[in-house]
Amino acid sequence: MATRDENLKKINAELEQLSDEELDNVAGGTIGETAGDSQILYDHGLMDNHYGSIPVMFYWKSKSAEVDAAWAKAGITCVTVPMGANRYYAGNKEISRREAFDIVKSKFKRTHHISSDWF
Repeated sequence: MATRDENLKKINAELEQLSDEELDNVAGGTIGETAGDSQILYDHGLMDNHYGSIPVMFYWKSKSAEVDAAWAKAGITCVTVPMGANRYYAGNKEISRREAFDIVKSKFKRTHHISSDWF
């Protein structure tokens, strides 16, 4: 098992390989969107865990699949995209991220309280 310092060195080495644009995507949207989605979905009882951007980045396949499955529980199809904006659908209609959040907030009681901005 790697130590915390070894993990930080690995993360920093991988982040240094990203362009400025890719780093902005990690922090501001895309991977960050999926991490934020996990928080609201967890907050409303649709996921067992929530994730920050770094775990989502390193475990994209499994973490994004968890987020997509949680959205499905709310009746929303989400297409998570690592280097682009996620897309949300209610039925056959594409909706905004905010509309997707509003649907979750209207249908599901808040069961956890994470202090974080989702937008």
